[in-house]
Amino acid sequence: MTGQAIPDDLRRFLLASGLSVPHVEAILLLRGDVATNWDARRLASRVYVAERRAADMLGELAELGIVAAEEQPGEYRYAPATPELAALLDALAETYARQLVDVTELIHAAADPVARQFAAAFRFRREPN
Repeated sequence: MTGQAIPDDLRRFLLASGLSVPHVEAILLLRGDVATNWDARRLASRVYVAERRAADMLGELAELGIVAAEEQPGEYRYAPATPELAALLDALAETYARQLVDVTELIHAAADPVARQFAAAFRFRREPN
C-alpha cells in the first residue's frame, strides 16, 4: 500500500462496475486517444487480449456509458455519458498512475463474491433514453 487512500467514489465505482484490469487499461487507452475510433481488433492488439474479449469489453464499456458506438458497426470512441463519469474516469487515470498496485488489488478483491454482493448496492446504472 502506498499510504494514499483511493478516493471513496472511485473505490465504489471499481467495486460496483465489475471492471477488470484489462477494462481499466482499455479505458485509459481510449481516454488518451479520444480522436480515434476503436474496434475489437485495434483494442485487442493494445491491451493484449483476444479479439472476442476486446469486443465484449467495448460492449461492456458502452453499457457503463464510458464509450459510445460510432456509425461504423463495432467501432466505439471514448465518450463518458455524464460530466460526473468523465471526472470519475479522470480520477481513475490519476489514481492508477500513482497507485497501480492498490487499484489492481482493489479490482481483484472486487472479484470476490462477498465484495461483489456488497458492491451491488452501489452499482451504476444508465438510464434508458
